[in-house]
Amino acid sequence: MKRSVYLLLVIFAFGMASVSADAGWLEDAVQGAAERMGGRAVDEASDTAYEGTKEGIRKGVDTGERRERDGADAEQTEQPAPKKKAKKSVQPGSGDLVASEEIYSKFDFIPGDKVIFFDDFSDTDVGEFPRKWTLTGPKGDWNNSVEVVDFKGKRFLRSVPAQEEFGQNGATQYIRLNSKGDLPQKFTIEFDAVLGSGQEEEMVQYFLLMTNGDSWPVSAIAETGSIQVTAEKGQSQNTETSIRMNDNKVHHLAFSVNGTFVKAYVDHVRIVNDPDGIKRPIQRVGVYMGPFGGKRLEHMMFTNFRLAEGGKSIKSALDTDGKIVTHGILFDTGSDRIRPESQPTLKMILALLEGDPALKFSIEGHTDNQGGKGVNQPLSEKRGAAVQKWLAGKGIAAARLASKGWGESKPIDSNNTVEGRANNRRVEFIKM
Repeated sequence: MKRSVYLLLVIFAFGMASVSADAGWLEDAVQGAAERMGGRAVDEASDTAYEGTKEGIRKGVDTGERRERDGADAEQTEQPAPKKKAKKSVQPGSGDLVASEEIYSKFDFIPGDKVIFFDDFSDTDVGEFPRKWTLTGPKGDWNNSVEVVDFKGKRFLRSVPAQEEFGQNGATQYIRLNSKGDLPQKFTIEFDAVLGSGQEEEMVQYFLLMTNGDSWPVSAIAETGSIQVTAEKGQSQNTETSIRMNDNKVHHLAFSVNGTFVKAYVDHVRIVNDPDGIKRPIQRVGVYMGPFGGKRLEHMMFTNFRLAEGGKSIKSALDTDGKIVTHGILFDTGSDRIRPESQPTLKMILALLEGDPALKFSIEGHTDNQGGKGVNQPLSEKRGAAVQKWLAGKGIAAARLASKGWGESKPIDSNNTVEGRANNRRVEFIKM
């Protein structure tokens, strides 16, 4: 028998005509271990392979154990870096990352530079509904329910399937956010998620954009075990991409929005590139999980939900501020090893340096206040030096580059909120 499991990102736009309810299915599988949302970057030898994400979800998740609170929203500075095994190849959704420019050559996602909303559920007790979200939809015994669970030291918001086949409907969890009429013209959304069933029966999963309660024209046609983005209703004629799913692993999903232009990515693969993929204004953002008729082992969960404003172009920031503030350079936990998904940001900086031989940068690492000065200060110095080494390895003269680290000493936002700490974790390029 065919069962359907749905994970939907729901962004409501008001003051526009409705789109028919079948106008768009963007089916999903989503990568990147939860840890990778904090610090960002690419291995200094970008053709050296390494494992970057943890294996996905096991069939049972123990929600009874409560983990020690050790600053889960920290910059990932407190824990020693795990030893990684080199890999020679990667498949989307495999749970492995390869520092390969060939693999990431079409990955052009750059996260927004000002965090508007972030939740890794670290401030919500296991078994509870997260305080930064609100539930909308029918509230009955058959309705989708969600709870925060522990999974390998991270907290996820997990759907709780019905106990009987086709025994419940889905519901939408919206972030509590005052959009003041519309979200910024340029913004990004990212999160890590687990979808799927370990059972052998056919499972169909969707990722859906919606407007006015109906699906958005960023479309996909469901196909078991894959993502297939395709044209539908004449709205998205530009791409058709299949990606393996139903693997019970953690995947990373990212959206980049500029006006009405939408780009969507699963892991390092861009699956949507649509100039008319969205309608404005946008007033609500939410995630829909609807495990229709699933068993309790058919988990769906997500974490590290990040909504950020796009901000200035780097050239404009350099001209007006004399520096470039980046949040798109990621590092392994507690390490100065740069992660491959940092390539778009690094290549952007590299292009500036190659285009202006007189340009010189001081590369400066910053952390939040989690983990302590004794850890944060030396780690920020090592990370600044790692970025300097990467650029030097691309042919930039050593005399044009310097590096330093400031640890937690120069925050640009409050360290009292997860959003503020996310903004404080950054790499700056100061014009010399």
